[in-house]
Amino acid sequence: MKCSMKDINENILHFLRTEGFLNEKISLHENDSLTETGVIDSIILLQLVDFLESEYKIEIPLEMLTPENFDTLAGINKSITKLKTGITVT
Repeated sequence: MKCSMKDINENILHFLRTEGFLNEKISLHENDSLTETGVIDSIILLQLVDFLESEYKIEIPLEMLTPENFDTLAGINKSITKLKTGITVT
């Protein structure tokens, strides 16, 4: 599984679109707030976490589910990269 920032972004966007959480016409940038744009809420976040854990073979600790880590594509990228490399993220 490739883990470049671009690949992670594409995987997240593909998941959000195929699950019906993101309209094909909406363009998200890496620092756009996923909650402020209405893309995710707490239920969708849990589904996204399940997807990420399965896709990247990682375990995301509950204490990591913060706006800083999971409200933007950039934050999610940073979190996944750190988990994949074994760096603790809080």
